[in-house]
Amino acid sequence: MEFQAVILAAGRGSRMLDLTSSTPKPLLPIGNKPLIWYPISLLEKAGFADVIVICLESTSTDIKNALTNVYDVKLNIDIVTIPNDEDWGTADSLRYIKDKVKSDIIVLSCDLITDIQLHRLADVHRTYDASVTMLLGNLPDQSSEAITVPGVKSKKKHVQQDIVGLDDKKEKGRHILMLESEADVEESISVKMSLLKQYPRINIKTKLLDAHLYIMKKWIVDFLAEHKSISTIKGELLPYLVKKQFQKPKSKKDENVQDTSMMVSSEQVQDIYSLAVEDDMTKWVRELSTWNDHTGDMEECYHGNNIRCYAHVMEEGFCIRANTLASYVEANRHMPKYISTLSANGEESLIHSASNIKNRSQVGHDCMVGEGSNLSEKVSVKKSIIGKHCNIGDKVRITTSVIMDHVTISDGCSIQGSVICSDAHINEQSEIKDCLVGGSQTIPEKSKHTSEVIVDSERMMEF
Repeated sequence: MEFQAVILAAGRGSRMLDLTSSTPKPLLPIGNKPLIWYPISLLEKAGFADVIVICLESTSTDIKNALTNVYDVKLNIDIVTIPNDEDWGTADSLRYIKDKVKSDIIVLSCDLITDIQLHRLADVHRTYDASVTMLLGNLPDQSSEAITVPGVKSKKKHVQQDIVGLDDKKEKGRHILMLESEADVEESISVKMSLLKQYPRINIKTKLLDAHLYIMKKWIVDFLAEHKSISTIKGELLPYLVKKQFQKPKSKKDENVQDTSMMVSSEQVQDIYSLAVEDDMTKWVRELSTWNDHTGDMEECYHGNNIRCYAHVMEEGFCIRANTLASYVEANRHMPKYISTLSANGEESLIHSASNIKNRSQVGHDCMVGEGSNLSEKVSVKKSIIGKHCNIGDKVRITTSVIMDHVTISDGCSIQGSVICSDAHINEQSEIKDCLVGGSQTIPEKSKHTSEVIVDSERMMEF
């Protein structure tokens, strides 16, 4: 493809700190692959040869080793590090690599796992000559009781949703007319009369997931370089661009008037319109085009505002962001079904050939067992992921759980609905239900724990 690929992997996983305190977010295992492997594989499948990965200084060596040495990724990876002590947003990260951006870019979050064919998003971007094109998936059903989240059982927190207004055309791309966070809306949504005249029917959606997969014009990165007050893509940049689609450049006499949508001066507002222009080659190609009369459905692309925001709505397929403990568990649950589809190499074995499973043990078809793991006699594993180099003792029962790498579970233990982090040791005849056991923790023999977050070797913490 003609786009430069950028993966944003500098997030600290603030919404899943019990997991990321011992393992950096990009390297969290899902389906026995590091999280960042999934967007990398997505790009490989689409034919990309190069990718820029933006990560923290402290994680760069481990990420490079995992991708190049352990998983033999074929892409040329340009790792760009940002200081550990900087609290940068996603737009800040793009601004940081401005000098490396030579063309339009495709931006992916490292926590995105999806089986979309990237050419579908690219087709929308090209068709409407969009300034930015985003992927929208279906928000997971928060009312579902099928997934038990390990740890504290408390009242369900309301999940903040996005309010997305789309045109009513059933085309392969949908024009984004509104984009608001539910947190920014008090009681009602204001819609300008001029927008309603142009689009008398607006579909308001609240169950769509911003997948954090975007295709952007190069000029947007140039715009960010000039406007350092914009820190995030989703929360600040996208809503700003959506609003600017339906505004016109201010005249010079308005230079001192404030733009309340982003609290920037009109001089800055004019900057975006001066950047959002066609290059001479594109204009020339369009003038010579014989297939399009520049009217009808495509009229906006030729005669409207040069700022255009579109979306591809993913009606079917797999799309999840593993950015919370709940979505991390959910993503692992789906991996036995989707791992081969998501891999650039095709078929992936659920049971690694270098694992050792005794004949009298049972491992369900909806499970995965990693390289070098040993399962002793009469082990039962159902709907679970067992990582690399784990040792599972006799008569152990593991159900709907995630067992990370180098975990030891001794004889007679029962693990249900839990996440056991790397290097943990569960001693004999312990019962762990709906718990999160932190990295390198040791559980004494015959212990019984339910709905706990065990993150300290000296004490058990229940919230």
